[in-house]
Amino acid sequence: MSLTLSHVVLPTYTKGLATLTHILNAAADYAKANGLDADAEFVGARLVPDMLPLSFQVQNATNTVRRTLARLQGQEDQPWADGETTIAQLLERVEKARELVKGADAAVIDAKAGEEVDLPFGPKITIRLTSQASALDQGIPNFFFHLQTAYAILRSKGVPIGKRDFIGNFITLPQQ
Repeated sequence: MSLTLSHVVLPTYTKGLATLTHILNAAADYAKANGLDADAEFVGARLVPDMLPLSFQVQNATNTVRRTLARLQGQEDQPWADGETTIAQLLERVEKARELVKGADAAVIDAKAGEEVDLPFGPKITIRLTSQASALDQGIPNFFFHLQTAYAILRSKGVPIGKRDFIGNFITLPQQ
């Protein structure tokens, strides 16, 4: 079996969104166990003052999934409001992105892999490249940037998560 674009994109997003759900739940559990308000403690948390907060990281990771899947399937992107202020709302948003991945049409993604698409790159620049290049060179790296930043923010706030929590969903263990 040859590797297709859908074989790369769909499992990567599925596993990454599962990781995002896992670390957000870990934050909620940590807050509850320590008598903290998870929403007040984590949603607006940043690594440094000039960085955007956890809420933005989750929003942008899920926006990347939504935009990439729309582009790969030749669909118009349907923007979501970015107004989440609680961990529960962020988890709902991640679940919404997971449903998009589940509903994606692998055959369409693979058929359109070589077609050219427009990729906005900043407010004034649009790059024309193949659907495959847009996913592999921008969609997946951007998704991982925001996923890893969300992880780092929560880790910096004391949530007891580690490498296994981040990478565990990406590893398929052999059947025993």
